[in-house]
Amino acid sequence: MSTPNIEKTLTTKETFIFKDLVGPYFNPNWHFHSEFQISFIVEGKGTRFVGDHVHSFEEGDLVITGPSLPHLWRSDDKYFEKGSELSTRGLVIYFDQQLFNESLLDREEFYKLNKLVENASRGIEFYGVTRAKIKSLFLQINFKKGFQRILKLLEILDVLATSEEYNLLASPGYTNVFKGDDAEKMRLVYEYVMNNFKTKISLEEVSTMLNMTTTSFCRYFKPRANKTFTRFVNEIRIGHARKLLLEDNLNISQISYECGFNALSNFNRQFKSITEMSPHEYRGLFLNIKSSIS
Repeated sequence: MSTPNIEKTLTTKETFIFKDLVGPYFNPNWHFHSEFQISFIVEGKGTRFVGDHVHSFEEGDLVITGPSLPHLWRSDDKYFEKGSELSTRGLVIYFDQQLFNESLLDREEFYKLNKLVENASRGIEFYGVTRAKIKSLFLQINFKKGFQRILKLLEILDVLATSEEYNLLASPGYTNVFKGDDAEKMRLVYEYVMNNFKTKISLEEVSTMLNMTTTSFCRYFKPRANKTFTRFVNEIRIGHARKLLLEDNLNISQISYECGFNALSNFNRQFKSITEMSPHEYRGLFLNIKSSIS
């Protein structure tokens, strides 16, 4: 991951832009910007970071993020391997926060849109039929010109604003506190964890990397990540475990060790703490859903 710096995506003459991004992997830079962003993953898998929220993603992932909310869709390691023939594709819309002023959003007709704008400050994940509707609209918008493009954007926002198929991502009250060299320090921490979570994570090593004692590092990390370092590492590990459970290739004990847990009991305890269900229940729920669809 790279520094979560401020990126400018729109020019002063643009209300919004649409991008059809195709590449060997998604942008590995952890970043934020002053625009709203709507992202639909057509192809690709990995780990999604939105504010202090960590979760896996795959094809069909649909999220809107608000201004200054740090985010990253990090492709799985296999996408970065030399000689990999894997590819990713994401449809993305960036639109200016000035598109709707406060006096307009205060009107009764814009109540649901105002709620969407407010919730986007935490990031919103959509699911169900909403995903199919948005994908169709995304594929249409690139063929529209002028005011017709604006109308198509409004149609997309209306679908999102009226949808009841969503989850909020970052914690309530989450704020972006990264300033100065915080960004680079946190980049190093995130990079270290992503590269080493399958084995033993050394608190001493990551602390030394930032020229801190273990105590000062723990005090430094918690307010910036909105969680303890141990919790952050466990969320990365459990996120990987969820993907392995859905693939149904390994038993739960094997998955536990593959994700960096030395004891199955600890894996089960951490998994339930983060997902509110056991690994066995999680896999069973997925298999039931899969069988009902087929």
